[in-house]
Amino acid sequence: MNPFTPKVAAVVRREFVLRVKSKWFLLSTLGLPLLIVGLGALAAFIAVRAATDVGETRRVIAVADPAGLIGDLLIEEFVTDSIDAVRAADMEEFSIDEARSRLSSSSYDLLLMIPRTAGRRAAEMPGQAGESAGRNAGDDETTLLALDNVPAVLEGSVRAALQRASVRARLRSVGVQSVDPGALLSRTSFEVVNVTESGEARSQDLYRALGFGIAFMFYFVLLIYGQMIVRAILEEKQSDIVEVMISSLRPWELMLGKIVGVGAVGIAQMAVWGFVFALAAIYGLTGGASALAEAGIDLASLPIPWGAIVLVLFFLVLGYLLYAGMFAGAGATISNEHDAQQAIMPITMLIILPFIAVQGVIQSPNAGWAVILSLVPFFSPLVMPARLFVASVPVWQWLLSLVLLGLCVLAAAWVAGRIYRVGILMKGQRANLPQVVRWIRHG
Repeated sequence: MNPFTPKVAAVVRREFVLRVKSKWFLLSTLGLPLLIVGLGALAAFIAVRAATDVGETRRVIAVADPAGLIGDLLIEEFVTDSIDAVRAADMEEFSIDEARSRLSSSSYDLLLMIPRTAGRRAAEMPGQAGESAGRNAGDDETTLLALDNVPAVLEGSVRAALQRASVRARLRSVGVQSVDPGALLSRTSFEVVNVTESGEARSQDLYRALGFGIAFMFYFVLLIYGQMIVRAILEEKQSDIVEVMISSLRPWELMLGKIVGVGAVGIAQMAVWGFVFALAAIYGLTGGASALAEAGIDLASLPIPWGAIVLVLFFLVLGYLLYAGMFAGAGATISNEHDAQQAIMPITMLIILPFIAVQGVIQSPNAGWAVILSLVPFFSPLVMPARLFVASVPVWQWLLSLVLLGLCVLAAAWVAGRIYRVGILMKGQRANLPQVVRWIRHG
């Protein structure tokens, strides 16, 4: 029996067109991604402009190094970074507190105070602390005094130069002269690669992010469009149009039409969002692609797990039908907006719990508790897709999970249909639990 009768198709078309033509749909579909892309472009522009302003505003950093161990090396590092720096010999005899009180009357805008103990410690190799080992950390603290706000870019450059100068001083103390401190301090590239049974390599961090992203997207879809189903049913009950519609089609046909129609709106909206974000990434309007490139991730060379993607689509479709039927049944039991929040709260909690669990599942996808949750129908639409992306899931597990989820969808559809059959014509107060149980038994 084909459930998509011409009457169901008519309801689907009505629900889809009615919502697509609304101002809310146009604003959220086009406005939200454009706003996000615009904010990303604005943030990138501000960051670039801030760096440019730092370069245009020439600031001379005065370096006070009473120990005379790293001051000259530090100035060399500043010059390498195109930062003007001079030695502040007139400030080296003062403590930090005295230098702070004299800064405003001096010719310096920025003064880097290196305490005598800090200079000694910076030039010492680890394990050779000598007499400075017993001093407090506060006595060794290098301080940058400034008469004005110090940009984050300049602050980061000062920290990096100070670290490189300290490394050079320590190397010189053991007789090593010509060594690039930047090469010594550079990070070693590191990546965890998961190898599947077929020998396929997967970047662990990337696929973890992909698994969490899919779960977050589906969580978002269920919350937004589940509530939309409830409100669609409530609007028709309040306008009395449902009595006319029920006279020409069966209650289950109306319920199915609303579920599929609202789901089609969600698919259309997600497709537009994906298209806009893809264009933004291609033309460099967001920093996502560049960030991946800097991390050494080449999207074009990544293998696409088509098998996992197809299975995930099955779980997402069945998961939507499961929760949509529950939302439809809940919508049929209420008669006003105030009762709607109370009616959908238990269903919302059933969506939030697996989303919280996903964060742990991504870290331990083959743990016993993760396997059990991925088999539970109310959890599997979010948990199993996360496992499929980050681990090799045995065939029997995802197959059993799909079967259980499919059976639960049929059971939920049967229960929701019986509730909907009676509740859609109910007026007045919200139905209590004994009434709902009676509708299920005799509906």
